[in-house]
Amino acid sequence: MTGDRALFHYCSTQTGFAILQKREFRLSALSSANDTLEGRVLGRVFAQLLRETDLPPELVDVASIIVEGYPDSTEGFAFCLSEKGDLLSQWRSYGRDGSGIAIGFSPDVLVKDFGDVNFGANLYEMVKVEYGAKGIKSSLKSIADSVGAEFTKFGVFARLKDGITKERALLMLADREREAKVFESANDNASELLARLLKSLAPLHFQIYGTKPEHFHEECEWRLLRYRHKVALPDIEYFADEHSIRPYITALIADPASKVIEEVILGPKHRTNLEWMRAFLTSVGLSHVRVSRSAIESYR
Repeated sequence: MTGDRALFHYCSTQTGFAILQKREFRLSALSSANDTLEGRVLGRVFAQLLRETDLPPELVDVASIIVEGYPDSTEGFAFCLSEKGDLLSQWRSYGRDGSGIAIGFSPDVLVKDFGDVNFGANLYEMVKVEYGAKGIKSSLKSIADSVGAEFTKFGVFARLKDGITKERALLMLADREREAKVFESANDNASELLARLLKSLAPLHFQIYGTKPEHFHEECEWRLLRYRHKVALPDIEYFADEHSIRPYITALIADPASKVIEEVILGPKHRTNLEWMRAFLTSVGLSHVRVSRSAIESYR
């Protein structure tokens, strides 16, 4: 983890108030994030690594479509945090242009197991985000090499159906209501071999939301993360804005987990009186929480 250093969640004043008052926070669906490559970076890097093996190009397409299609069937719900508690770019992007707050969470408490009514290790995992291709190539290379070594000897046992491009195949698989068979068998053992290939690729399924493009590296992001299939489940709730209906998961901060909140930093444009902020925190059982203002004095 990050040792004794808190991890910070930047948010609007209204959202921060709700988190502190209700002692709960939301894990948001990453497919609704501004980054259109959420969940896609790993699959693209893995496809590159497969091309460096002896696996036939037809099978490279099959395997890469399977991995690149994981985000279309599996959602990542995340509570996003940063190692940086007073970063100008974070205030601009997530702290309502500096008028919001940053709540500091203990990474050690976040990973403790508090049972079903709380966040904790039995439901979530803490993930340090990797940025760009370079950071994840080393961890993926052994899997790509293993897949190449295991399946090259079988030749082209499956391929894309005639007339279907890789891009079209991904679109077809993403639309579950109109899902069509996109692969065709090339020999009698194809079904068994394809099942083996799926099993070999399975470890990647729950790694896809741990990577982001390189240009986000300044965020120094960690995620409290939970993977769920995109189907109706009891723990998934919904809200609507002007443009869409979005899913989320609620995590409680019930006692004795209240110590997970360690600090509140008021943004450079935030106006709450410090003493009133401390009084509010005491009123909701968080008197231990430290309060300070952003050190970015020139940002107005």
